[in-house]
Amino acid sequence: MANAYELAKQDLEAGLAKAAEQNVDGNVYGQAMIWQVLQHYHDSGRSVSDIKQEVEFTLEELNEDGIFHVVRN
Repeated sequence: MANAYELAKQDLEAGLAKAAEQNVDGNVYGQAMIWQVLQHYHDSGRSVSDIKQEVEFTLEELNEDGIFHVVRN
């Protein structure tokens, strides 16, 4: 059984492939995905402050090696 991170990676890879098939730039698609995730957080009742903290924490955990070392749930 896949975990949430594996499922998200699989969905992103499938979405990027579909975007490429339809001549949508991968970075533009990525921006749209980020927006959708942030909108989902907001729609589920998270405050703007909480969403900002989530994004800041995630960016802080991105090491120069390109690997997220996330321990927060």
